[in-house]
Amino acid sequence: MPRFLPSLKARLALITTVLAAVLGGGIVMGSLYYAHRDLEEALQNQQDSIVKLSTDQLDTAMEDRIVTLAHLAPQLRGILANASHTRPDLVRQRLREAVARTVPVPAALNAVMVADAHGTLLTMDGLPADVSDRQYFREAERTRNVVVAAPLRARTDNSRGVLVVVPVLAESGAFMGLVGGWLNLDKPNFLVEIGHNRLGITGFYCLVSAGAQPVYIQHPEPAQAQQPAKPFGDNCGLTGKASAFEFLTPTRPVIARRLMATTGWELVAVLPAQEAYTPLRQMQQRFLMMSGIVLAVVALLIWLAVRRLLEPLSRLHHVVRDSTGDVDAFERLPQRPQRDEIGDVTRAFIRLMRDVRERGRQLSRSERRLRAVTDTFPALLAFIDTDERYLFNNLAYERAFGIPVDQVRGMTVRELLGEERYQRARPYLLQALAGGVVSFEGEYLFPTHHWMETSYRPEWNEDGTQVVGVHIHVQDITQRKLETLRLSHISRTDHLTQLQNRSAFETLLQDAMALSRAEHRLMALLYLDMDRFKAVNDAFGHATGDMLLQAFALRLRRCVREQDHVARLGGDEFAVILPDIGSPEAAQRVAEAILESVGRRFYFDGILADVDVSIGVALYCGESMGEDALMRMADVLLYRAKAMGRGRFEMGPENLIPLSRERERG
Repeated sequence: MPRFLPSLKARLALITTVLAAVLGGGIVMGSLYYAHRDLEEALQNQQDSIVKLSTDQLDTAMEDRIVTLAHLAPQLRGILANASHTRPDLVRQRLREAVARTVPVPAALNAVMVADAHGTLLTMDGLPADVSDRQYFREAERTRNVVVAAPLRARTDNSRGVLVVVPVLAESGAFMGLVGGWLNLDKPNFLVEIGHNRLGITGFYCLVSAGAQPVYIQHPEPAQAQQPAKPFGDNCGLTGKASAFEFLTPTRPVIARRLMATTGWELVAVLPAQEAYTPLRQMQQRFLMMSGIVLAVVALLIWLAVRRLLEPLSRLHHVVRDSTGDVDAFERLPQRPQRDEIGDVTRAFIRLMRDVRERGRQLSRSERRLRAVTDTFPALLAFIDTDERYLFNNLAYERAFGIPVDQVRGMTVRELLGEERYQRARPYLLQALAGGVVSFEGEYLFPTHHWMETSYRPEWNEDGTQVVGVHIHVQDITQRKLETLRLSHISRTDHLTQLQNRSAFETLLQDAMALSRAEHRLMALLYLDMDRFKAVNDAFGHATGDMLLQAFALRLRRCVREQDHVARLGGDEFAVILPDIGSPEAAQRVAEAILESVGRRFYFDGILADVDVSIGVALYCGESMGEDALMRMADVLLYRAKAMGRGRFEMGPENLIPLSRERERG
């Protein structure tokens, strides 16, 4: 499936729009970043001011209560000094009267308690309570100074609150006891109110105690009261982490904190990011919406501008695409293109296409002339490319294959020749495609027995580094081949008897002996000589002698196998080559058959000729012996047969006769 590729106009418009979007987006992001930073700084300053004001109010309220208790403490010296000599109920009565005169309860403090130097609460009815183990008691006794205790549970009613303690000292500075103001965190007072105050709609305060193990004095969630807090940088339990793009999606709340001068407690104000940056988020949404609209309008304008500018290029593109099938397509282009780069390309293309059209016409005329010439040739002329596909062929192909010339073009060599003929030609074709000039002959039986000579000549590119095709020349050489075979046959045949002549005999003998040596097979060479032939020739003339030789040759051929070779060496001398006979008996049977056949008289033209034949049979089984030696052996055996009385044969050598017989028996 082809991969989708946008047009040049679309790509230019897209790239320009993306660049504009990146640039505009950078400006927008930068503006939003600095707007967020400025708003964050303003909110932080505002929050710091609110926390400072709230802390000052808490310090003022706490200071007023400390001063009130400090005024009360000297009034309790006499009561505490005489407490051991006075009835407990009278002591409580006097203490209550002193407290009532000085401390407004519950307007300033929810309760006031007095303890003596031993930590015994003197203001309680019923059983006395002991606070000597309390941290604030020990601290007040040790420092002789005001102590504000961390939140604790009252032993009297188990209420939760904060105790402000002022020591009662004698004139000498001795510790006589303490007076404490109780701020109940379960009832209304200035500490409780700070926890109910809200910053905006969702913002809140929390108050964290001092010391190594601080706790929440006040928290918007009641369950967090008196729960451990962080010693430093507590955010009322929130993480306060910023998001990756805080200026776009703020998650970090605006947090302000300040320590109370009177107690060392830390007041923390938290304004959640969702509420703090609501105006900025609304402004961002409007800004981004307007930016998107502007970007869409800019993209449309860019598209229209690019389309307008590239309209000549689009027209040129369509014409170039159509020119592959229509060489005159360039005529649709304006004759006077605009003066820019596209116009220059258009003018160059018009000139190029005019030149191509003219060259095409010239090439067409040349091809017609070439075809007019090549179509008159009986030989097959063609040109194929490196894919073995026909690009040119003459009319002879139509006559040879019965396929129109135009249909042959575009076919491959395999498709045209068929698989069998293609496989025979393929090795030579590969050599030609590799750069070699190749010629070969082929013998074919269809539609008639004929021979073809094929030549492959490679065509190189302009710099001679690569083969771009192959020229094919195929011609029928049947007549030439037949004439060559006829001449070869004449040169190897005795003209009188039509047997092999001496030249052919020598070649055939070499081949038979080579086969015997290679495969260690037994063969035989027979030398024959007609007895009394000269008498017949002298008595009846050469014509009769010639007829006798022809008749003798005919009888000789009938006595041997089809694969055996019979030759006339000259005059009345003949030779027979028996390859691969298996045993000497086979050669013996042939010799006996020849003797029996020649023993019958020859009769022609009223003449009765009586001749005999002497035969020398030389056996051979791959020994190191040349053709001349074997021929001499056969000649010797022939003359031995003549000497023994003619009309007979002699066989040798003796060492092969028993060996061959043993093989036959085995």
